[in-house]
Amino acid sequence: MGQRAKEQGMLSPYRVLDLTDEKGLLCGKILGDLGADVIIIEPPGGSSARKIGPFYHDDPHPEKSLYWFAYNVNKRGITLNIEDRDGAELLKRLVESADILVESFPPGYMESLGLGYGDLEKVNPSIIMTSITPFGASGPYRDYKGSDLVLMSLGGLTYISGNPERPPVRITYPQAYLHAGAYAAVGTMMALFHRGITGEGQHVDVSIHECCEWASYCTPEWWDLEQTNFQRAGMWRSFGQGKMQMVYPCKDGYVSCWILVSFAASRGQYALVEWMDKEGMCPDWLRELDFRSMDSYNMEQGLLDNMADAFARFFLTKTKEELFEFARENELFLAPMSTARDLWENPQLKAREFWVELEHPELGVTIAYPGPFLQSSEAPPTVRRRAPLIGEHNREIFQGELGLTTQTLTMLKEAGVI
Repeated sequence: MGQRAKEQGMLSPYRVLDLTDEKGLLCGKILGDLGADVIIIEPPGGSSARKIGPFYHDDPHPEKSLYWFAYNVNKRGITLNIEDRDGAELLKRLVESADILVESFPPGYMESLGLGYGDLEKVNPSIIMTSITPFGASGPYRDYKGSDLVLMSLGGLTYISGNPERPPVRITYPQAYLHAGAYAAVGTMMALFHRGITGEGQHVDVSIHECCEWASYCTPEWWDLEQTNFQRAGMWRSFGQGKMQMVYPCKDGYVSCWILVSFAASRGQYALVEWMDKEGMCPDWLRELDFRSMDSYNMEQGLLDNMADAFARFFLTKTKEELFEFARENELFLAPMSTARDLWENPQLKAREFWVELEHPELGVTIAYPGPFLQSSEAPPTVRRRAPLIGEHNREIFQGELGLTTQTLTMLKEAGVI
């Protein structure tokens, strides 16, 4: 690997102006991880995303949001009131030397300020503008607002989440905006690739609703094949007309275990039964089962329930690590359900140096962050800097790059422009 590759990322030549709130922060983070110079532009006083918890030491302060920390690493930060005429002009000056602008305002908002794609391409014909909105820039839902719950539900993900005998549930941690941010990053990079071939900028229109539908796993295909709605299964797995438990409590948490039968059966089930038998916890009927000759589509629910009960009693006597070690050695479809601490201590992640320590001088501490989402032999992604404080790079960018004087900067601050 050459020295340049060590110091720069795949997108290091490019600059991104990030005007998103929580709906699009992940997009800029991904581009920043890949080396782009990402400038997060907040309104004076800070972004609304700074109010999202959890907070460092449970102190609800705009400079201590762990949510903000997580999705704004690798970004520099400035404040700018783009609703002010002077603020809009400053943004246009930044657009002159930018490659990408990402925003998550309601449809039509940027146009109302004279900052829509049609306006910005006059300033910089090669600019790529990516807009992330709940339902996209067209259609009957265009002007509707959308929370995570609304967008997950309309996208179909809520319907397939939860237990089958109960109403649908939302996934605990908000997901809709993250799906949108990831798809927006992909769309932006494809537009950048297109520009590299044609020299043309373009407007990328991202609908969070549509991103959630894309993330709804195999539900559309299930309808095409079976003409039935894919059903939420909770902690069970379908066996023909029956179902079997897949999530089991153990001594120190939970494991997920799939019991395979018929042609797909491995030696793992037999090894598990043998282990249970050695410890006096295997019922006679279970010891006598021939997993390879069983037909998964014609298994009686009573048998499935009895199997689950037997496994559940045994798993409660073991730890996650004991069960996982056995599964690795015996080809059993079992895995521990990791907590945050488990992930931190995971030997695989440690071996690949996944966790990255970033200094927070303002807090006097170093905080561990998830590292890059991939490794590459040339120009690898990196996590280089912590999330910016409010207006931390105002002088660096407005004075150092745009050439504003200290007096002008002071006047703009007093006028509420920055």
